[in-house]
Amino acid sequence: MRYIDLDQIQLPTGWQTRADGALNGLRTEIQQAEGNARNAGKDAKGIAAARKAAITSGLEIAARKQIWRDLAPKLSELSKGKCWYSESRNPTADKDVDHFRPKSRVDEDPEHEGYWWRAFDWRNYRFSSKWCNQRRNDKLNKTSGGKWDHFPLCSGSYRASVEGDDCDLEEPALLDPVDPDDWKLLSFRPNGEPIPTAAPNTVEYSRADRTIVIYHLHCRELVNERRPIAGQIERIVQEMESHYPHLKDLKFRNLYKLRQKDLLRLIHRDSDYSASALVFARAQVYKLEMGVQVKRQWLEDLLNSHV
Repeated sequence: MRYIDLDQIQLPTGWQTRADGALNGLRTEIQQAEGNARNAGKDAKGIAAARKAAITSGLEIAARKQIWRDLAPKLSELSKGKCWYSESRNPTADKDVDHFRPKSRVDEDPEHEGYWWRAFDWRNYRFSSKWCNQRRNDKLNKTSGGKWDHFPLCSGSYRASVEGDDCDLEEPALLDPVDPDDWKLLSFRPNGEPIPTAAPNTVEYSRADRTIVIYHLHCRELVNERRPIAGQIERIVQEMESHYPHLKDLKFRNLYKLRQKDLLRLIHRDSDYSASALVFARAQVYKLEMGVQVKRQWLEDLLNSHV
C-alpha cells in the first residue's frame, strides 16, 4: 500500500451529473418504499425492511452500477494500474471499484443500511483487485480475506448511520490508502509476509493487523511475489557498497549509479510492491560485521532523499 492522492482524479465530463441524478433517484425510491410500508400499516421493523429492500434493489440497477465502473480507468491512472491495497498490477486479474464505506450493508453492524448515500461519491471509491475486494478462502494456504462489506471501526468510535451523519467523525479500523500516513503502518518480513509496523497492543498495530486479514494481503500469491524483491535489493546494496569507496574512479562511479538506478526503480511509488521494496531497502541500512551492527549511512541518505 502507498499513499494515493484521490483529489488528483479527473472526473469524466458529465460524470458528476449522472452520479447526482442516481443518488436523487435512490433517495426518492427509499422514501416511496418507506411511505408505502407506513401506509400499509407496517411496524418499525417492516418499514426498515422496506427501506432496506429499496436500497438493495436500487443499487443493483445496471445503469447505476455503471456509474462507479466508469470511474475505474481514472482511479487506475492514480496508481499506474496497481491495486491500491496490495500494489499488485497483475494484468490477468480483474480490478474492482471498491466502496470503502460499503454501500448496502455493513458486516460489523447487521442493523446498518449501508452507506448508500456514499454509493455515488467518488471520494468513497478505492481501486482494488478482486482478490483484495471479494471474499476468498484459500484452504490450501490457510488464509482467507476480502474486504467485501467489511467496515470495522476502532473501539468506541462513532458510526454514521443515516444520510447527514458526519462520516469524518468515524475512526476506521482499516488502513486507507488515501490517508497520507496509513500506509506507513504496514511492514514486511524478508519472506514477503506483511506485518504491522507499530508495537503490539496499540491501536496502530490493531488497525494494521486487521487490514492484513481483511484485504487478504497475507495470501500466498502476494507473499510469493514480494519475497524475491528482498533478495534482489540485498544484492543491489552489496554491489553498491563494493563500488562506494571508489566513486572518484569514473568506472566504479558509473557501476554504482547503474545499481543505484535499479534500487530507486524498485522503491519508486509506481513500481509493483514498492512499499515492501522500501521496507527491504531500509532493512539494509544496518549490517552485521563481526557481530556488531554497522550503519550504511550512504544508503540511509540515499533513501531519505528519494522517498
